[in-house]
Amino acid sequence: MGNDYLKSKDDLIEELEALRGRINDLEHCQAAHERLEDALLQGEEAQRRFSGQLSTLVEITNELSTAESVDALCYDAVHLARGKLGFDHIGIWFRTDNPNTIVGTFGVDEEGKICDERGKRWRVDPNSPEGRVLLSREPLVLEDASLKTSRRGGAVSRGTQVFAAIWDGTQVIGHISTDNRGRARPVTEHQCELLRLFGAAVGYLYTRKRAEEERKNLILELKDALANIKTLKGMLPICAHCKKIRDDKGYWNRIEKYIEDHSQAEFSHGLCPDCRKELYPSLPSVEDIP
Repeated sequence: MGNDYLKSKDDLIEELEALRGRINDLEHCQAAHERLEDALLQGEEAQRRFSGQLSTLVEITNELSTAESVDALCYDAVHLARGKLGFDHIGIWFRTDNPNTIVGTFGVDEEGKICDERGKRWRVDPNSPEGRVLLSREPLVLEDASLKTSRRGGAVSRGTQVFAAIWDGTQVIGHISTDNRGRARPVTEHQCELLRLFGAAVGYLYTRKRAEEERKNLILELKDALANIKTLKGMLPICAHCKKIRDDKGYWNRIEKYIEDHSQAEFSHGLCPDCRKELYPSLPSVEDIP
């Protein structure tokens, strides 16, 4: 009877331990389930936020399409990317006629202010993030780097830079970049995709705006050329003897001067064969010289 009692007690202890183990397992499962739910909620929230940013990107693209010039387009792109897309630091650079050299437009400095970088030129290292985008045509490059957080103090912090290609439809014509300087949060996949899409929009608008400016400049040049072209029309009063022409003010001018004043023609003087024979009969002609 005693042995049965002890055996039953041992069984109960075993069952109790097993029950505790199952409770622990359930608690772990519950915690994992809660973490999964949190992750799903965060993912859904991130997706909603990304969808909203895509809608904002469409609005920004429409707004940028009304920019009056290439410079205005680049300035507004930096301004709107900060204010509406959440990129604190952003810069836009374009390639020059030298494929290894890029020129700045506008960007955001260490103090968070928009700065004019149009006078800056930079030679691209093919192995740098910029080189991989511009020369190797990678659409997007992430790079861990030491980033300055203060222009005055020279303080630096570790962070991530993201470079996205700017396309004209077929060629990489520049890059747009951002970083998480001053933020503890890592750069997300959605932010990278948003930057890539923004770069594509800027590239399209930049290419179109440059074509518009070139067309306007060409039209102005043509108008200027047409304004300088003078034509001769109507009846010209010319002297039957000396061949002078009377102008609108009543003055008689040599025919050369009159035509030069009323056109873009210029004169060089020589002798025709008939006049040469009349004035210099003994002078042989070019045809007579052996």
